[in-house]
Amino acid sequence: MSKISPEQKKKLLKMSDLWRRYDQVYEDWSQRQGLSTNALTLLEEMLIRPEGVEPAEIADYLGIPRQTMTSTLDSLESKGFLARFPHEKDRRRKVVRFTPEGKKFAEKTVEGLHRWELDSLSSIGSRELDRTYLTLEILCRKMADSLKTEK
Repeated sequence: MSKISPEQKKKLLKMSDLWRRYDQVYEDWSQRQGLSTNALTLLEEMLIRPEGVEPAEIADYLGIPRQTMTSTLDSLESKGFLARFPHEKDRRRKVVRFTPEGKKFAEKTVEGLHRWELDSLSSIGSRELDRTYLTLEILCRKMADSLKTEK
């Protein structure tokens, strides 16, 4: 295995810095809405799962520790946005669903999120944006593949 050059290190650090800045911008936007990034992500995801979702399932899907998911759910439940219901087939398990107020809040908030994202992306040309998506997709796939073969 060859040594990592100073130029390669510089590029890796730049990429890490960009990811941190990307995460921080979303955190800042979420906080302006009175939410954590985890809560915002959960609301967005729940909108496409109107039947409800199990806390462990959504935590695993979003890559959020289950303990963090529990505190996120507790916070949203205390605001009246979500409620926990018994699972249809296994009463020991719970399913989380929106309250009517929570669904309205989530729709408004996620609409604002998407509008903000689209406004931010509007200055980037379609071709450049397509290349960016493709590059990120390839990078994620290559990194995931390398984890499968790594020992």
